[in-house]
Formats: sequence, C-alpha cells, structure tokens
Amino acid sequence: MSDIAIERDVVLAASPEKVWEHMTDGELVSRWMGGSVTLDLRVGGAIRMISPDAPDVWGSIEEVIEGRRLQWSWRTDDGLPTLVEIELEPEKTGTRLTVRESLLPWQSTLATPVWISRSMPRFWTSMVA
Repeated sequence: MSDIAIERDVVLAASPEKVWEHMTDGELVSRWMGGSVTLDLRVGGAIRMISPDAPDVWGSIEEVIEGRRLQWSWRTDDGLPTLVEIELEPEKTGTRLTVRESLLPWQSTLATPVWISRSMPRFWTSMVA
C-alpha cells in the first residue's frame, strides 16, 4: 500500500444489499460515477469507465466479498495506477460505506504518455500559428 491515499466514509440510509447493488450493477455504477462503467464481478475480471469528461480508466477486480467488500486496481493510459477499496458495514440506521483509493507502486517505462502524443502536436501547431 501507498502512503498516498484518500479515504472517506459515510452512513447511508439504505440496507447493505441495496448499497451493494449500487456498487456492482454497471448501469447503477455508471449513474454515480459519471461515465459508462462495465465490470466483471469476479477476481481477475475487468473494470472500465468511459467518460466524456475524462480519460478512459481500465483495470481489474482484485477482491470480491459478496455484500461486504469490493476492491479493484485501475489506471488511465498515461496516469498513475491506484487501488480502490470499498467496504460495507451494517449500522443501526443503514450502512457505513468506506472508500479508500491509494496510489500503487509504479515505474516509468520511458514510453511517451498517450496524452503527450495526442496533445503536443496541437500545442506545437498553436505556438507557430
């Protein structure tokens, strides 16, 4: 795990089953993530988010504990990889949802990031225009 992480939790006025459904049904996930999300809910299964406002994100499911915990790692083509961990805990008033996203170890391959190859020609053109 990385020391660079964001963690938030909230108690939702919904059953753990209802919250789990909203975490694992691609159509419902797409609504709250703001992009088209597909996920193959098994260890090693794919997860992908395509958004009109951000780079595509892709990765794999790392852990599934039905109704309790979901974990995946993902990245953009030229972004840093992260690990997302979501846990559910029953509460008297609903469900505690805890989300943690942490930076995964990575190293440079010295390959040109996709954003550079896509945007630099436009940048250079705008500089000489």
